[in-house]
Amino acid sequence: MQTAVVSDKGLVRAKNEDRYLIAPERRLFVVCDGMGGHRGGEVASSLAIDVIDSMYSCTNEPAASLESSIKTANKVIFSKGIQIAEYHEMGTTLTGAVIHEDSVHVAHVGDSGLYLLRDKQFTKVTRDHTLAQKMAREGFLDANEVRSHPYNHILTRALGIELEVKIDFFHEPIDKGDYILLASDGLTDLVEDHEIGQLIEDLGMGSPDAMLKLALARGGYDNITIILIQV
Repeated sequence: MQTAVVSDKGLVRAKNEDRYLIAPERRLFVVCDGMGGHRGGEVASSLAIDVIDSMYSCTNEPAASLESSIKTANKVIFSKGIQIAEYHEMGTTLTGAVIHEDSVHVAHVGDSGLYLLRDKQFTKVTRDHTLAQKMAREGFLDANEVRSHPYNHILTRALGIELEVKIDFFHEPIDKGDYILLASDGLTDLVEDHEIGQLIEDLGMGSPDAMLKLALARGGYDNITIILIQV
C-alpha cells in the first residue's frame, strides 16, 4: 500500500482549517474540513482528528471502532462549542476510511468526499450532505445544477453541531491496484471528477501535487486537502 497527501490553505483563506490523519500501520485515513468563526473551524477539525487518532484501534471490527471514535469526537466538539462562546456552532466535515482485508470501510459526514479508481473508472462513493443535494434528491433541483448552486455549500450534517449526528457508514470491495482518494471540497469544487481520475491514471501517486496545482490555478479559494492511497 502506498500513500500520498497534500494540504494547502489555498490563495484566499488566511489559514488552513482542514486537518487529516494518515495512519498506514492501522490502515486508517481521515480528512476533516472545519467551519466556524474565529478559530472555530480549525479547533473543530483538530479535535475530530485528535479524538479519532487516540481512540481508534485495529480490531476485527474496524467499522465499529471507527463509529465509536467519530461519535465521541462529535460530542467533544459539541461540548466545547457550548462551553466557549467563540466556538459556538463550530463544526467539521469528516470523511474516513479503514482498509480491512478486501474492503474499504467508509464513514462520512458533510461534503468532503471519497472516490475509487478501478479499471479506469473513477467513481464518487460518498454522497454530499448539502442543501443543494437534498433539493436535487427531492426533485426541486436538476442534478446538473447542484455543483454551481449557492446551497451546495450549506451543510445539512456536520460533526459538532448537535449532540448526536447521523453518519453514513458503508463498505466497498477493493482490489489490489485500486486507488482511493479522500479530498476536501477545496479540490472538488474546482477540478472536475473526470479530470481528477485522469490525473491519477496519468501520474499515479504523483497526482495529488498536480491536482493541487490545478485547483490553485483556478482560484484556490478554499483550503485543499487530498489523500491518495494505492491498495
